[in-house]
Amino acid sequence: MLTVMTPGAAAIKPLNPETHGAWTRTIVKAGCMIEPWRCDVDSGAFLVGPRTLSLLGLRQNPCGIIDLVRACDQVDRSTILSILEQATETSSSFCFSAIVRRPDGSSYQLCCIGNSTLGEHGEGGSLQGVFAVPRSGTGLSA
Repeated sequence: MLTVMTPGAAAIKPLNPETHGAWTRTIVKAGCMIEPWRCDVDSGAFLVGPRTLSLLGLRQNPCGIIDLVRACDQVDRSTILSILEQATETSSSFCFSAIVRRPDGSSYQLCCIGNSTLGEHGEGGSLQGVFAVPRSGTGLSA
């Protein structure tokens, strides 16, 4: 299991490229598979990389926030929604970790590191960052 953060953990801070960079360097050092993602705040559409799309068991890209959250373990969903909601209220740097359970019974840890950049008065803008999955087998014990 990735020791950067335990599943269910999350953090949000004022927008700071160094915070995002430090979190990203940590997952790079951990040898994770990393793939970028982007979300348009107005539409709520997430554009994720093909490996992440497959790991999440999703078939459509872009996907909606509900699709993304449903792919994660139920106990982690409120944490994810809370972090993403806060990130759409003010420009910020954020991260969270969740367990994704596949229909075949396998599961793995998914980490998300991102930034939100919002327009004036919190209108419009985007969220972007990376999803990371440990390379040492994508499975955790079920």
